[in-house]
Amino acid sequence: MPRSKIPDSTHAELVARSAGRCEFCNVFLYRHPLTGERGNFAEDAHIVAFSERGPRGEEDRPADINNIDNLMLLCRPDHKLIDDNEERYTRPFLELRKREHEARIQRVTEYGPSTQTTVLQLKVKIGSQVVEVDRTETFEALFPRYAVADPHIIDLTGLGDEEPGAFYKLAADLIRRRAALLYEAGSDLERTRHLSVLALAPIPLLVNLGNSLSNKVATDFYQCHRTRPENRWNWYEGAPPARFALRRLRTGTDPAAVGLVLSLSGAIDIGSLPAHVDERFSVYEISPVDAVPSTGLLRQKEDLEAFRAVYRNALAELRRGHPGLKVLHVFPALPAPAAVTCGFDLLPKVDPELRIYDNVKTEGGFVERLSVNAHEQQ
Repeated sequence: MPRSKIPDSTHAELVARSAGRCEFCNVFLYRHPLTGERGNFAEDAHIVAFSERGPRGEEDRPADINNIDNLMLLCRPDHKLIDDNEERYTRPFLELRKREHEARIQRVTEYGPSTQTTVLQLKVKIGSQVVEVDRTETFEALFPRYAVADPHIIDLTGLGDEEPGAFYKLAADLIRRRAALLYEAGSDLERTRHLSVLALAPIPLLVNLGNSLSNKVATDFYQCHRTRPENRWNWYEGAPPARFALRRLRTGTDPAAVGLVLSLSGAIDIGSLPAHVDERFSVYEISPVDAVPSTGLLRQKEDLEAFRAVYRNALAELRRGHPGLKVLHVFPALPAPAAVTCGFDLLPKVDPELRIYDNVKTEGGFVERLSVNAHEQQ
């Protein structure tokens, strides 16, 4: 079918809808794929053929065979492949590919300056595996925002041969130094004024990361849903948000000795706390209401915001109820973004220093790893 029989306005709209890319393989059609030379390598292809004797031509034919809904912009190899194999590339199949391609183009081109963001990722070994975030997953998770530059990656994979105490100190220092660079004059964050954080790491380092970030810039936090086969970093939508509550597990004899248990990813038995958290300590817990702590608890962005609200109120309540409180001992079982916000939501020189523990089975339970929000650091 010569393109001249397709109205110029229809062809122009087809090129616009497809962004000049093949609607089958996504190759850009106005540059040669091998030489890079500029040129028009696009072909207007009918889904239902112009001729009844052509591919898919005997099907329920559109009233206007040149209607844009019956046209795809294709590269020459795919045009031939599709028409030579009409039993494999059926009308419903091609119509679906067209809809998906054009919907993706429309979604991407709706980005504007107000939806820019700077991306921060943490690259670390957990066990023997290096945890990284796939670029495609990042793209999907950020929508409707888009990254203006490559992600800022804090790479901790060069550490790990040290004994645990040294590792955590070195890692925490590196996180603070690298995070500070985000806020320097001339950085892309100065332009976007928005930060997106995608991080997986041991909980104490995530709390340290959050405390290293500034709340003067709008910041979003993302959860990796590990049981989800695709788009693992996308928040779920549509369910009622989870609810959380603070409760006192024990009243201690020393008003300045306080422990906080965060039971979100799993339940923490007060009997599993270290021996020095004895009868002197008052112990509080934040846990879900009408739900069992589990790794799949935090599914929606609203779930994270619900936890943050209770956490901030808990800090304020502990300040009021324990006027001499300088150090808060924290025992977390938390999803990654909740751990980051535990550091992010601290008020410098107002909230107490957090002593963050990690539950290490090989070491018999909770081990103190890091101090966060120590006032002499401010």
